[in-house]
Amino acid sequence: MTREVSARPYLAGAAVVVVALAGLLGAVVGTTGQQEGMAMDLLGVVSFQMTPISMAAFGMTATAAVLALLFGLVSVAAAYDEAETTG
Repeated sequence: MTREVSARPYLAGAAVVVVALAGLLGAVVGTTGQQEGMAMDLLGVVSFQMTPISMAAFGMTATAAVLALLFGLVSVAAAYDEAETTG
């Protein structure tokens, strides 16, 4: 009897670690930035001060968004693959 093991918990754990590291690196960049206190524009729309907290939040948000997009695309591909093999 074969037991299937889901990789979702492992991927979720890896995502949490990567997002935490992005926050840590953002805080380091915000602390050691050459232009500390300068406003940062993102695509000309979002403007915030380059502080450790704001840079950590930006790094974590951007990383989480990219990972969510990638995991979503993998889920769609897996569903399509499953439909192809069972159809």
